[in-house]
Amino acid sequence: MPIQLLTTETIGKIAAGEVVERPASVVKELLENALDAGARRISVEIRNGGSDLIEVVDDGHGMSPEDLAAAIQRHATSKLSAFEDLDTLRTLGFRGEALPSIAAVASVLIASRTADAPVGSEVRVDFGAVGPVDMAAIPMGTRVSVRDLFANVPARRKFLRQASTEAGYATRVVSSYAAAYTGVAVTLTVDGRRVFGTDGSGDDVAAATGVYGPEVGQAALRLVPLDEAAAVPGVTVTGWVGAPAVTRSHRNGLVFFVNGRWIQSRALSFALEEAYHSLLMVGRHPVAVMHVALDPATVDVNVHPTKAEVKFVDERAVCRAVQRAAHAALLGAPQDALPRVQFAASAWQTEQRPMDLPRPRWGPDPDTGRETASAGDPAPEDEKHASGVPILRVLGQVGGTYIIAEGPQGMYLIDQHAAHERVLYEKILTQISGRMADKQSLLDPLIVDLSPEELGIYERSAEELAQIGFDVEPFGEGSVAVRAVPAMMRNVDVAERLRLILKELVEGGAGDSWLDSVAISTACHTSIRAGQPLSLPEMRELVAELERSSQPRACGHGRPTMLHMAQADLERQFSRR
Repeated sequence: MPIQLLTTETIGKIAAGEVVERPASVVKELLENALDAGARRISVEIRNGGSDLIEVVDDGHGMSPEDLAAAIQRHATSKLSAFEDLDTLRTLGFRGEALPSIAAVASVLIASRTADAPVGSEVRVDFGAVGPVDMAAIPMGTRVSVRDLFANVPARRKFLRQASTEAGYATRVVSSYAAAYTGVAVTLTVDGRRVFGTDGSGDDVAAATGVYGPEVGQAALRLVPLDEAAAVPGVTVTGWVGAPAVTRSHRNGLVFFVNGRWIQSRALSFALEEAYHSLLMVGRHPVAVMHVALDPATVDVNVHPTKAEVKFVDERAVCRAVQRAAHAALLGAPQDALPRVQFAASAWQTEQRPMDLPRPRWGPDPDTGRETASAGDPAPEDEKHASGVPILRVLGQVGGTYIIAEGPQGMYLIDQHAAHERVLYEKILTQISGRMADKQSLLDPLIVDLSPEELGIYERSAEELAQIGFDVEPFGEGSVAVRAVPAMMRNVDVAERLRLILKELVEGGAGDSWLDSVAISTACHTSIRAGQPLSLPEMRELVAELERSSQPRACGHGRPTMLHMAQADLERQFSRR
């Protein structure tokens, strides 16, 4: 094939592929344009994950008809005029590719008006075909409506995830900017439902509460200015970090802005987590929104097609500043914001003494020390359930977490949380197969506040939760009303456990199907916890139910429920063999 020039339409679609990866990319570009325009109020609306509609409305400076006509041309920008301007750039957009790239793969309507104009103007671009600029009635600011994204690029649309997943990506973009730009009132509406809104008061904690919910807002620790000895010259870090009590199983809760630009940086994430050393469990990550300000000449913002990454002249200095700022905030945190380890007396110390226990059907006689078996009882080797677990005799509890039991072939240590999770998981599966959920109604509906991610995953999981025994319905903005819970959920904080279930589902779940994931999560966060003392009757009942389970060796997440130390191993440890 001879070398030939590509058509303008093909060039536009290829360029759009670099800028517009998914609906969240469109949301990010339009949101950044609104912030660059000096907006104080921004509303974002998406429908069907952004495929049907993405609309961003702001009250910024607006555009004149001439600027509006130029804005939809490739490489048209008001942010810089020469390459050297990148050294002093403080705006978010600068390449002039966003609007024409979006318009190449969608139907776009842009309406705008400046403060001194009596009437606004609008222009429509249908998949690269530019229409005339007409007059329009619009308040000061700009409204951009993007419809039918990727309709002319079916191959790209085919690779989009489910609408709820794409909406989650877009929600993360908007929530990150809303939490960082606290002086701008940002609202997000998804499929006609208002997900969250910030007041634009400029308060970090208020913004964190509006975006992530009261749990994160209450745990937000403001970053304080460092003294001269600890400060890193030329680098200023502001924002907030979360107390160690609030964690995530992923790093999506770490939000970094460099000179106002949202970036992804493994180096900064690692530096921040180093400040939490020994404060978090393995596999858990903190939440934070941090602003890094430094000389634009020391940052290269033009190293990534979507501007998601930057390069620093001195990356170690920036990481050092981030780590020190977070460390100072954690040191100054109130004591009740930090996790504590409390030891409670084991239940076996206050219950029956060993000599009060009923005599076992097998094992050494307490008086003579000889092996005995009750008349008519099967031999010890035959005393097994269908699951393969022998009948066990409970002896006590260690650390409020592990149950000590004796079997015909040695000692067993049972993780009470994992064991109870397995028992409840199989009960849930039985209920699901029987199409009849065993639930208990609450005397008064319980109102539970949820974060945007939790609310989105609740909507996806409402049917599965109902199958398990939950009766939950939407209640206002960002809340749900719980009217009934599974009967197995007793003596627990229902609101806390429901949030934990939804948080695990936000992170993907652990089952083979979505219903299975909901069942596993429900069983996990409904079961007794590590550190909870149990009485001897409670331990006996739990072990008996575990023995009767079909798969007693592991919980729904695959963690082992018990460890076995054979009699020979015990004798070897005590040098008896």
